[in-house]
Amino acid sequence: MSSVSQKILCIEDNAMNWRLVQRLLSQAGFEAHWADDGLKGYDMAVQLKPALILLDINLPGLSGFEVATKLRQNLEMNGTLIVALTAKTMRSDRETALVTGCDGFISKPIDPFLFVGQVESYLGGQRDRLEQGREGAALRQFTHQVVEHLEAQLREAQEGNRKLLEAQGALEQRSHHLSRLLVLSKDLIALRDADEILSRVLDRLRLELRLDRLAAYRLHASEAYFQGRAWGAAGFQDMPVLPKDHPLAAGAASLPGDAVLTNAELRQSAAWEQGIDLGLWDPKAQALLLPLRSRSGEDGLWGLLAADRAEPAFLPIDRELAALYAGTLQVSLENAELIAHLDETSRALGTSYEGLESAYVALKDAQRALGAQDRKTALGGLFQQMAQRLQVPVKALKVESHNLSVHMERADVPPPEEREACHQSMETIRRSISQVDDLVRALLRRAGQAEASAPDWIHLHDLMRQELEIFQADGTLPGELPLELNLQAPRDLIYCVYTDFSELLGHLVSHAQGGGPGRIRIRSWGGKRHFRLELEDEGGPIPPERIEHAFEPFSGLRPEDPDLGRRPGAGLPACAQLMTAYGGTLQLLPTPQGSLVRLSLPMGMS
Repeated sequence: MSSVSQKILCIEDNAMNWRLVQRLLSQAGFEAHWADDGLKGYDMAVQLKPALILLDINLPGLSGFEVATKLRQNLEMNGTLIVALTAKTMRSDRETALVTGCDGFISKPIDPFLFVGQVESYLGGQRDRLEQGREGAALRQFTHQVVEHLEAQLREAQEGNRKLLEAQGALEQRSHHLSRLLVLSKDLIALRDADEILSRVLDRLRLELRLDRLAAYRLHASEAYFQGRAWGAAGFQDMPVLPKDHPLAAGAASLPGDAVLTNAELRQSAAWEQGIDLGLWDPKAQALLLPLRSRSGEDGLWGLLAADRAEPAFLPIDRELAALYAGTLQVSLENAELIAHLDETSRALGTSYEGLESAYVALKDAQRALGAQDRKTALGGLFQQMAQRLQVPVKALKVESHNLSVHMERADVPPPEEREACHQSMETIRRSISQVDDLVRALLRRAGQAEASAPDWIHLHDLMRQELEIFQADGTLPGELPLELNLQAPRDLIYCVYTDFSELLGHLVSHAQGGGPGRIRIRSWGGKRHFRLELEDEGGPIPPERIEHAFEPFSGLRPEDPDLGRRPGAGLPACAQLMTAYGGTLQLLPTPQGSLVRLSLPMGMS
């Protein structure tokens, strides 16, 4: 048996053979190592310096004979035994193994019952020898094999060089195509006309791929049909529209997102006959169909591109170029539409701003007229305060409209950071318009200029925001009083009378201020069937005996001990009656710092 410390390196490209060798050697107490090619095996042999190397003759790259020769040229490996593993049984093969430096050979497939004994015999001193006078023949055989191996490697190198030159030519051709596409993309940035963009891109693609026919369809803004243009003998012309459910569009929509059908693959598809009927392809030509998906996140069909040519068949690079040009066309058209939309929005916002300025001036005039009458004197003060509040959103509209117009006057496409600035300006303008609209409507209701006593569908969140603005403007809510508003109810639309809920909110706010609160919190939440509202204050606790009678009519007439502390709001009984009329409930709950009024309202009719 061998010593445990003896190392054996197996250089074998067949993993199954190695697993058998490893199992047999490990069971016999040897330390087995493996390399799956000749160069790796040589490096491992120099590093490990094993007692014996089991060397497969038929290795990829360097053959086993060449590895053995290389090992014997390394003086550090003189003490290492090399045993060839070979399935070749010819005498010349065994002699070649010995003449290249092997100390013996073991036939493959190995015999599991004899293999360990054969290895131990070589480690014990056994050596195979050449017959006298056979060295020359073995060397000639080895030289012949080396020459054949070198010739094979030379042929492989020549073939690899040929493929490399072909790849280099393809890369240069692709580089030229991409350079021209880049120039075209830069030219398209300044264009706004959709027909001009379409003609420029299709004309460039037609020349690049040497196309005989080329047509492009895109979904109309109405999303009811596809409109297209095609290249023919008279240049680019409009094509008949395609209904959205046309079989060609349906077939293109059913294809995978990155599919480009060409040649035989297209002829076998359902779209082939439809394209023939529409005149998109010649039945004898090489054809191409490229669907374009929507880039808005929906997996719908934005458009399609169809082309053909007599010869040659479309190659992968042709399909790739068609996809690149189609993508450039789609992006350029969408950018042009976006810029046109921004221009239109800017003009509309400018008109809206002028209308708001006129309304603001009219509001100031109305305030001055109301100041001359006794009944409207108090309301005039409210108008003045509301007009002051309107100055902030109107100023924001003026500034943001100017900023947006600056971006819109640019000839090129705004970069992403400036687009974000445009969106932010538009959002600020939208909020300001909404704020002005809420303030004016609330003010008109207070002045009796709007129908506030007739039932209507009303958003409770909007009502609360408008009324709170009025409360802050007329001093009902002091400006320094902290007010937290958190309206999260998913449904707030109810059929009701506006004045009912404006008075309800007024009673709740009056109750919250009854103890001189340091903070008021208003929040809403709910589900599909209920709307819930809470108003919490920090005005001091209310005794339980007073909470018990808070919703009784004329509770203020009940004789009570003034030493009991804070009273509930006088308007809470009216709030409870209103909730009963609308099928809702009202609760008054104590908190450590004050009280909490909770309202629950069914939303079955909304």
